[in-house]
Amino acid sequence: MWPAGRPLPPMSNLPPLQQLDRLTETQVLSALDNLSAIYCPVMIPRSALFASNKTSKVLDRLKKVPDSGYNSGYASENEDDNSDDRSQGRKPFDKDLALIRADKLERSFAARWLEKFLIRATEHDPRPECFLSDDSQQIALEKAADLLTAILNPGHAWEHEEQHDQDQTDEYFRDFTFSHNYHKICVRLNDGISGSTDHTDVGLQTWGASIVLCRMLCEDPLGFGFSTENLGQSPSVVELGAGTGLVSLVLAQLFPRLGFAEPVLVATDYHPSVMSNLRINIAANICEKAPTCPVYACELDWVEPETTHPSWPLGDKLADMLIATDVVYAPEHAALLHHCASRILAPEGVFWLLQTVRQNGRHGDVINSVEAAFSTRGETRCLGILDIETLERRDDVGRADETFYRLYKIKWV
Repeated sequence: MWPAGRPLPPMSNLPPLQQLDRLTETQVLSALDNLSAIYCPVMIPRSALFASNKTSKVLDRLKKVPDSGYNSGYASENEDDNSDDRSQGRKPFDKDLALIRADKLERSFAARWLEKFLIRATEHDPRPECFLSDDSQQIALEKAADLLTAILNPGHAWEHEEQHDQDQTDEYFRDFTFSHNYHKICVRLNDGISGSTDHTDVGLQTWGASIVLCRMLCEDPLGFGFSTENLGQSPSVVELGAGTGLVSLVLAQLFPRLGFAEPVLVATDYHPSVMSNLRINIAANICEKAPTCPVYACELDWVEPETTHPSWPLGDKLADMLIATDVVYAPEHAALLHHCASRILAPEGVFWLLQTVRQNGRHGDVINSVEAAFSTRGETRCLGILDIETLERRDDVGRADETFYRLYKIKWV
């Protein structure tokens, strides 16, 4: 059975599990139904997956797997894992559903969510309050166990699970290549996923908006004002919510080719695990293989951007340019972003913000909060949007839930 409407990508649809008791039974079952629609449109017969006591077998297995955040081994190397659909009489998947199923990060996120659900739904005594009865709890546990088995081991029996575990890795590297005037700009990132719903650590992975912006920066740097005539020899550029650091690391290779003598690049974020990964990526990419300029990794709290770190690389100087990609996931984030930008952007500076629009799921309305936060409201001096460009999603970039992008040019008005 398909849930009402179209199946949604796991990363934009699965509810947080930190406080399972606050969820309703309907929310839990709907989430499981959504995953079934994506990965098991016709639920695999339980006899083909387990002998008896399948839920306990899954839980025993989970106790052996470290909670590493993102394990690329969860994703099948063969993305065409529905090759037997026709033999089982299944209807062909439409394009959107096929994209979700083929997305390794979506699959990994779903697997991590199911693992945590199985653990947290069984560690309570009595049962979690979200379940109305022991029977409904057992139904949910068995469905989650079936789903997890199908996601981790499509077409395999349980006797192969130990070898599957041995093939898992805690690292997931992605290579990015962009072109600028026949020069190749190459960046390699440790790109993980935490499995958390906390917005402050979504920066452990590289999102589509940053890839789109890097392409644009390399193809048309003058369109963003990157010239010595416009910015001088030593521009200061701060990236907000840098995440894995892709944009800053691309600029580090692009700036020397544009003739900047002493640019200052500051990649900022806030979550400790994101900052740790960001520093690792900077150290791995700033080397002698290509001409680069330094990139500083700095913690930046949007609530108190003036006092977060005394060793701010710019000192008392304000930033000539701010850059951010896909950093707004709730209305309050847009207000905090405005608060931060208004305190660190120079009077003649410009703020380029590329925000992803997700029309389905819980982030569908956040794009409106960006335009509301940066509206002039008749004020005499404030940060306002000067221009908006809508960019279509490319098939080779981004997650399945990313509908399109909006590029905002923001300045003091």
